[in-house]
Amino acid sequence: MKSLESKGKQGKRFVAHNGPENSSLSDEERLEHIRTAAYFKASSRQFDAGQELDDWLEAEAEFNARTQEGPCRANEA
Repeated sequence: MKSLESKGKQGKRFVAHNGPENSSLSDEERLEHIRTAAYFKASSRQFDAGQELDDWLEAEAEFNARTQEGPCRANEA
């Protein structure tokens, strides 16, 4: 197994478990993955208003399940 490490601005690391490879994601990288997935969810429903939060929460849950990570800790003190 290969492990990649990267640090975000705050020096926090997140380990992603994508199949046989591991990689570390910064808060910013993690949020970008979730943001992109939420965008595609909204796009698939023609950006109908009122479901933005659901899109985000579904994208985050899917990301967490794929990577075995918990919720974002970017705003922790």
